[in-house]
Order: sequence, then structure tokens, then C-alpha cells
Amino acid sequence: MEIIKVIGEFFIQPLLWLGILYTLLLYQLRIKNERNNFRIAINKDWYEIRHFVKKGLVWGLILSIFSVIIGIFIPIKYVFIYEIFAMVSMLFLPVIDLSALPLYILGVISYQHGEISSSIFMLLLSLNYFMKAHLTGKNDKIWFSPRERQGKRGRRIVQYCFHELTVLPLLILIPGNLVSNFKFIPLIHFGELKFSFFILPFFVGSVGKIFKETAKNALEYYRKQNMLMCLIAFAGFIIGTIFPKSSLVLTIFILLASVWMIFKRKKKDEKSNQWYVETNMGIRIVAIRPDTPAAKMNLEPGDIILNCNGRHVTNENQFYAALQLNSAYCHLKLKTFNGNLKIAEGAIYNDSPYELGIVLFQNK
Repeated sequence: MEIIKVIGEFFIQPLLWLGILYTLLLYQLRIKNERNNFRIAINKDWYEIRHFVKKGLVWGLILSIFSVIIGIFIPIKYVFIYEIFAMVSMLFLPVIDLSALPLYILGVISYQHGEISSSIFMLLLSLNYFMKAHLTGKNDKIWFSPRERQGKRGRRIVQYCFHELTVLPLLILIPGNLVSNFKFIPLIHFGELKFSFFILPFFVGSVGKIFKETAKNALEYYRKQNMLMCLIAFAGFIIGTIFPKSSLVLTIFILLASVWMIFKRKKKDEKSNQWYVETNMGIRIVAIRPDTPAAKMNLEPGDIILNCNGRHVTNENQFYAALQLNSAYCHLKLKTFNGNLKIAEGAIYNDSPYELGIVLFQNK
């Protein structure tokens, strides 16, 4: 019965429901943007809500076991403060990921008031960065959604963005003497100790933007950075536990390290000489729709189609005209985003060239 109460409390948390609503909003915004820019929804899959549920539940269970073994204690008032700051941070997700910021704030507050070791929030920061790294998998490059922008020289360019979030159920302990006024939280006695289990809605967000890198390289770098931040925060937790007076300095150091990581990620993208930009030498591929002939041909965003079925093509109309030279087969000569030449060929839907699955810059 007590377990049902604990689980029920999680499902009435406003942060959880805000996360669900916001995930649905991110899906709608992505589809709207793709239709406005390219007249089609590139990927209709509800992967935002699927990732929210699947990754939240799986990792929530794993990290809850870790939390109980470690014995993460958080006073109930800090839980309320965390949820308020987390809900505010979530509203900024389309622009910037601030999901770790509430933990930095609580680390400073707890250090000033001394009610709880602020090192515990460095441990939660470590879990937050660990989850950021695992919200985006190695093969999640198809979740990048293109957005068209006007370049400085009059040519259109594309940036690629992804937005992921989850609110995972993290089982923590709350000191019993601090929840006596909250009758809905079950109190557990263990000898002289009193504590309560509580499922904390733990908000984790992930945002990425690229202009010049390949999605694969950007994701690999992003994951490595977040795993490094996870280790730095965990080291801060250990040092802060041994030397409590160092906790404030360690929290500030971890925050500065995270800002430096963002700066390095941006500079890495800017260093590349390539752009996802319109070109006169052929036709730039903007995106590939999943489960289409183009996807099976291993075409990639950023590739330039130089030749289709033996004809040189430089615009959308020429490309689809060349496709109709062979109603069931397609032969392409391409230049990859990294500058290499490659050949791609495969079967297409009979007499349906527009169902190939390649998304291009739209004719003006």
C-alpha cells in the first residue's frame, strides 16, 4: 500500500505533467517548422514523447537503485524549490538547456543554510550530465531537424537542431522529521531513524545546434563532453563529502566547467569550413525521410547531388525530371559533405519520383 502511495505521488507532480505537455509542444513546433520550410513533415514519428517515456522509465529505474544504495537524502522544502526552478528552466528549452541550473542554485542555497550537505547536489548534477549523454544515442542523428536561414551572401543555409527532455522518476529519501506535516507522504521507521521514500521528478534536457559539422560528429562530441562533466561533478561530490567547506568552490568550478564546454562546442562547429548551404554545382540534400528509398541508399544531409540517371542537375525541377527517365531505379553521383565523391543507387517506388525521400531547398 505504501508503494502505491509513493508511485501515486509521482503522478500528481506538476513538473511531470509540464514535461509531458512541453514534449508534445516540441513535437508540434518541429512539424510546423518542417512544413513551413520544406512543405512536408520530414519525420512524423512521435519520437519526442517516445523518448520521454522510454528513456525516463528505464533510466529512472536504474538511477533510483543507485540513489537508494548511495542514500540520497533531500529535505522536502528543497524538493519544492527544485521543482519550481525546474519548471521555469523547462520553458527555456527551445533556446537553451538549463535543466542543470536548479541543482547549481540548490547547491549554493544548501551551503549557505547548512541544513544539508551541498555535495549531494553535486551528485545529482553528475546524474543530470550522465542522463544528458544518454538522451542522445550514437545513432540518433536522424532526430536532427533542419531549419532554413538566410545566409549573409544571399544564399540559404540550414542549421540542424534537436531538443530532447525527460522527467524521470528518481527514488530518494526524505528525513522523516521534516515530513510530519505532510500526511500524504508515508513515514518509515528503521530503529530510531525516520525517513520517507519519495519519487522526485528529475528533469533532464538536451539541446543541440549545428551549422557546419556532421550530425554524427556533433553527437559523439556532445556525449563525450557530458560524460566528462558527469565525472567532474562526481569527483566534486566525493571531495565535497570529505571536505564540506570546499563545496561552494567546487559547485562554482563545475558551473564554470559546463560553460566552458558549451563555448568549446560552439567553437568546434565554427571552425569547420563547410556549410549546409545552397550550391551551384548541384543540389544540396537538406534531409532524408526515414524508411524511404533514399534512406536505404545511405544518402546523408549535406550531400550534393551532381548527376541523376546520367544527367547533370542543378535544381529541383531538373532533378525530378531526371528521376523520371527510369521509373523504378535511381542512379546518383554525389559529393559528400566532407568533399568525397560517391555513387548511390537503388530501387524507387514505381512512377513515384517524389516519394524518393530526399528533402531539398524549395524552389523560390
